[in-house]
Amino acid sequence: MVDRPLLAFGFANAAILGWLAAAAAPILIHLWMKRVHRETPWAAVRFLQAAIKRNARRLRLQEWILLAVRTAIILCVVFAASKPLLDSLGGMVGAGTRVHRVLVIDASLSMRLQTEDGTLLDGAKRLARELVDRAGAADQFSLCVMAGPKPTAPVASPTVDRATIRRAIDLVEPTDQTTDLPATLAMLDRLLAAAEKTGAERREVLFFTDLARAAWAPLAGDGQPEAMAGLAKLTDRGDVAIIDVGLDAPLNATATALRVTSGAATTRAPVRLVGEVRQFGGADGSAEVELLVDGLAVASRQVALSGGAPAAVEFEHRFTKPGWSRVELRLPSDRLAGDQLRADNLCRLAVNVQPRIEVLCVEGGPDACRYLADAINPTGDRQAPLVARVISDAQLAAASLDGVAAVVLSNVSDLTAREAARLVDFARGGGGVLVFLGERCRPDRYNAVLGGGPAALGRLGLVRKVIDSPPLGPLLPVEVGPPESIETFGLDPLGYEHPIVAPFRGRERAGLLTTPVERRFRLRPLAERRASVVLATSDGAPLVVAAPVGAGRVVVVGTAGSLASIDPATGRPWTAMPAWPSFVPIVRETLRWVTGAAAGELPPVVDEAIAGRALRGGGVRVLRPDGTSESAAEGDNGAWRYNRTDQAGYYVATAPDSAEELGVQAVNVEPAESDPTRLASADLPAEIAVRRVAIQSSNPADDLPQPVGLHRGLLLLAAALAAVETWLAYWFGRGAA
Repeated sequence: MVDRPLLAFGFANAAILGWLAAAAAPILIHLWMKRVHRETPWAAVRFLQAAIKRNARRLRLQEWILLAVRTAIILCVVFAASKPLLDSLGGMVGAGTRVHRVLVIDASLSMRLQTEDGTLLDGAKRLARELVDRAGAADQFSLCVMAGPKPTAPVASPTVDRATIRRAIDLVEPTDQTTDLPATLAMLDRLLAAAEKTGAERREVLFFTDLARAAWAPLAGDGQPEAMAGLAKLTDRGDVAIIDVGLDAPLNATATALRVTSGAATTRAPVRLVGEVRQFGGADGSAEVELLVDGLAVASRQVALSGGAPAAVEFEHRFTKPGWSRVELRLPSDRLAGDQLRADNLCRLAVNVQPRIEVLCVEGGPDACRYLADAINPTGDRQAPLVARVISDAQLAAASLDGVAAVVLSNVSDLTAREAARLVDFARGGGGVLVFLGERCRPDRYNAVLGGGPAALGRLGLVRKVIDSPPLGPLLPVEVGPPESIETFGLDPLGYEHPIVAPFRGRERAGLLTTPVERRFRLRPLAERRASVVLATSDGAPLVVAAPVGAGRVVVVGTAGSLASIDPATGRPWTAMPAWPSFVPIVRETLRWVTGAAAGELPPVVDEAIAGRALRGGGVRVLRPDGTSESAAEGDNGAWRYNRTDQAGYYVATAPDSAEELGVQAVNVEPAESDPTRLASADLPAEIAVRRVAIQSSNPADDLPQPVGLHRGLLLLAAALAAVETWLAYWFGRGAA
């Protein structure tokens, strides 16, 4: 790594500099010796003046040389007495200069990388303590920790108490978090602004970090505007430097992902789980990967690892009991030679295993859910993995959603605001919603009530509590237009890109492509709600639109789900889809997608909010991985949200007075933190000085820049000049004689 040193200069005894006035003594003596005299003509002197004029230039040059040497001798002696110091990091300029140093220690996940003498964080803390011990007595210190979206300042106000700052450094703990560099720069700017009246003559910010690209990329190249603006403000207040403690090309194997790909998990059928592992650094090889369920290893696979590329690993497991199961993908540390970062060797997943998946079908007219119920459970077996419960739209307000994985609305004409609020909270908490339209549906009411979302309902006073978080959007991902008759006998799967229709790829004879539709509602997908078109009619108009809503998913079908919806213009059903061969698989694949929202998506990472639906009143508490518990923000109908996920592990939602698990969320480390790729100092702005420190050396503190004393050299120079002055005076005098 190339360093770009900055030079700083200071004095240990600045008061001595007052004696610099003594350097004027030779000049004053020289001027005094040039006395004013009166000229008197004398014939004998004329010959002497003629001789002097011939040597005038030589004499003046000799006088100026002697004057400069004598003045330089005095200057060297005075400067030597003031003990000047020179530093190459833009800091540590001597005890006489009051310096406010802000020590910023990187405590992100990548700093837990192991070395021979501990972790990178341990090395950074040792260097920070050494810098404090070697600093001048008048120096002031603050301490900041960069980790997570909200960096902290254990010692915010500048202090000269060495014991306080050393104790604060010792208390810095490793975290599972990544670094928000713009937030850190903004906090440091506020800290320096608040400390401007401390009397410090100089301000410095020193980062102790591994320069991981994941953290410092916002300052690389053109950088992020927010980060570059933060750095500009910081450099206006003082010097900025980095103490780079990172390792070149360390070895790290990591488990980066784990998800369920077979939909919602039940005890009735095996569940397919797909994981991902990577290796950074080192030679290509292989590793054993284990699958753990509730702490017990149930399967293992051997996986080839190469050059940081992701390697997929697949397992199949059948759960034997319902409830929340903790599933983990693990790289055993004792079987990974040389792995230097082990905090990321485990990827977690919380799986809600159900005895069966219950779908609540709400019909807005006679037989509106007949074909849907048959498609959900063709055999009618109550012990089937997927079962349907049919109710009328009048029963929706009082129907229990406890244990329901998805709600299907079929030809429901209208919903009250309270019913809409229940569905919104149901979806936000991880439930699935499938909407089939029909002749009874009123587009204006659908757009007004289901398109408004919880925020709009809250303004109307129809929701008791709105979760204290950014709005996650309304329920419908489309704007529903008026119904229209069409003549089409086929659907366009749009390249089979969406997971709902992907299983139909290569099965063109399954009937999907020939499905007739004679009447539909015009749907306009809303990009701001992340809507995606699953199926279109042959004229290109969207017919099936899907989108995520909070932790859940919703699908809207622009035509009927029953043959009972009749087109008044023709007297025929809106569509023959419910009687078509593709209806059963398309309904089941749609339900697999909407009910697999929590299982099919990757779990959140550290510092991402988690949410759920507890379906209980009286509040929700979240049991954290460290054993502490806190209250979660509540919404209506049992929805909850929790933001302080600063640790990797399992977060368990419980009732305040019970240990019963109402919901479990797995939180993993950020995969980008596992990549040890470092940023070159040349990629950083020129305003930042970088000092590379090898913390694995015998004494890494010796690599810290130290102030160099110049007083001895100045004394030697003064002695040399004195000898030169004596010799010059003798030589010039001899020449004059």
